Amino acid sequence: MKKSLLFLLLLIFGHIATAQQYKSHTVVKGENVYRIAKRYNTTPEAIYKINPTAKDGIKEGQILAIPVTDDQEYKTHIVEKGDTVFSLSKKYNVSQEAIYILNPEAIRGINVGQILRVGKVEKKDTKPIDGTDENGKNSVLDSLKIVEEGPKIVRYITHKVKRKETLYGIAKKYNVTVEDIKRQNKRLYAEQIRKKDKIRIPVFDTSYVPTVPVGVDSVSSRITTTTKYRIRPKETKFGIARRHGITISQLEQLNPGMNPDFPIGMEITVPTTIFVSLKDSIQPGFELYKVKPKETIFSILKRTGISSDSLLHMNPYLREGLKAGMVITIPKDTIAVEVEEGQYLDLSSKLYNFKPKKIAVMLPFSLDTLNFEAIQTTEEYLKKKQSLRIALDLYSGILIAVDSAKTKGIPTELNVYDTEKNNNKKHIEKLLSEHSFDSTDAVIGPLYQKNLEIVASRLKQHNTPVFSPASRKESGIYDNFFQTRPTDVMLQDKIIAFIEKDSTDKNIVLIIQQGKKYEKVKEKLMSKFPKAKVARIEEGNYLYEVHLNKVLVENKPNWIILESDDVAMLSNVIPLLNAKTDSHQITLFTSDKNSAYDNDSVKNENLSKLHLHYPSGYKEFDEKEEDTGKSVTPFVKRYKKEYGIEPNNWAVRGFDIAYDILLRLGAADDLYRGVSFNGTTEYVETKFNYEKKPLGGYYNDATYIIKFDDDLKLSIVE
Repeated sequence: MKKSLLFLLLLIFGHIATAQQYKSHTVVKGENVYRIAKRYNTTPEAIYKINPTAKDGIKEGQILAIPVTDDQEYKTHIVEKGDTVFSLSKKYNVSQEAIYILNPEAIRGINVGQILRVGKVEKKDTKPIDGTDENGKNSVLDSLKIVEEGPKIVRYITHKVKRKETLYGIAKKYNVTVEDIKRQNKRLYAEQIRKKDKIRIPVFDTSYVPTVPVGVDSVSSRITTTTKYRIRPKETKFGIARRHGITISQLEQLNPGMNPDFPIGMEITVPTTIFVSLKDSIQPGFELYKVKPKETIFSILKRTGISSDSLLHMNPYLREGLKAGMVITIPKDTIAVEVEEGQYLDLSSKLYNFKPKKIAVMLPFSLDTLNFEAIQTTEEYLKKKQSLRIALDLYSGILIAVDSAKTKGIPTELNVYDTEKNNNKKHIEKLLSEHSFDSTDAVIGPLYQKNLEIVASRLKQHNTPVFSPASRKESGIYDNFFQTRPTDVMLQDKIIAFIEKDSTDKNIVLIIQQGKKYEKVKEKLMSKFPKAKVARIEEGNYLYEVHLNKVLVENKPNWIILESDDVAMLSNVIPLLNAKTDSHQITLFTSDKNSAYDNDSVKNENLSKLHLHYPSGYKEFDEKEEDTGKSVTPFVKRYKKEYGIEPNNWAVRGFDIAYDILLRLGAADDLYRGVSFNGTTEYVETKFNYEKKPLGGYYNDATYIIKFDDDLKLSIVE
């Protein structure tokens, strides 16, 4: 345990410092640590500090964590014989002054082999602005690319990458494109091929003869003859272009002097050879659909369940934009894509957005309170500081999720911030003001509710989603707040609904702890089950057997609802109930299986015999195979390989939350669209189904009902 805690702490130092950001860098051929340091405006010592193995040398393909001071990368140049500052300024189109500013030591002269910064690497701005691109079109339209119908894949070849091979060379060897290979090996969208990699190469049907879809080629190549057409009442450019099989742009090319007001009676030029009536153009199995106000292409794709390519192929004019009142072609009897009961939504099959994702993690690592010189003191501190242990565990799971998403072709830039402690408004606001979050796709954390609300409030202006990884408290005032854990009320409602479904002919008994804390839940249960019997609890939360006997019956099942977080009460009531199982049918329920149930005085054997049912935001499962004793979950295998220990609930939770976020970002243009899919996702221990709150924000309403079986195992009932 000591080893694992220290390992995780060192791992944290490899990625964070207070208010410090890091980037990952993949080493390319010919690079050394000094040149990489020049590129990112840092020092070799800073790189060695967080990548200690780099002192023994680095190799091509190795990934390093690089501290970023100004979030800027620089072009570098190794000085060769004959180079001067003047010649380099001409070569890289920068001024000599700029080179001297970037390399103050160059004032004393430059030498062969010296590494110089010779200008900044220009960043591409991928930030969407209000869902539109530079032409003002809906950003969803960018994904509606015309894809020509291609040949079928008849089989695959496995190719083992050799030294010095490139993706381009491999594609040429097999007579396919680089994109063809990437589609079959999605991780290659995010990383380079390496020696000994095994990649899948598609083999296409050679008998395929390509056809050009109507409406996607140039006007000159497809319009051979034209005719004059007079505009009728209520006609639009879109309608006329659609009926003649061309786009609005092509119609405007045919009529360069056309009146933009499109008046009735105006004569325009249209194609003659491909004219068909709107009604006659509809093929069997398809129908016309009139676009409703505020409807979007995204909502139509969701409603019909067809792909964007299919929709565009049927309606090539949609590249001009979607407007209310348009009539488009869709398949008949299309409905929203629903997931069958008992099945889960597989986001990995819907991935298309492989742009790099930017994720921020804000957790209380409390690095400001650690004494790094005293290892034993630090180790003891790690054991005692619960919030730090949770933060470390969450973060370790997030790292595995980022790497797992990368294998799906989703690269991630992970920026980590130390929130230090709870209710830390001044420090949190400093972090938010010193760093830019306007292009961040999602923020995981902070851990504490007050810090969460500060971050959600400040980032609301950018509409940046903020995910609560631990808190069960609701925040109903921020539209960008995502509650990943079900609240106590949601769990109560889950178990109550489960009991209500089958409460006929059951003797419902309430055993509720005394005190204000349990008054509301007692009132709620009594209103839901008015015929329920209430067991008398003595002062000190003690139940006498005689009072238990008064509420139990022998002629029908007794369903006991026990609500308490008092270890003494649980260790008193549960053995009493267990003793009655020989003469009575008893099933135990609770809306809150809290930490008191984990006390040694509360025996799992008793809970198993009483078949305890409880609601949970995560499923507790047996990670081992009975015969082999080996971990069966890929995540658990990977985690154990990385850290040498089995993951706890917080590590699993960090993985589940981060992996779900990244897959939703890969399956949509942003998270707000990503959480709108119908259906529930499920990973190692957690499932997610986000619903919009009436007053703002989102909550995850996906919960489990878990039951203790006879053999001490846990099973999911619902």
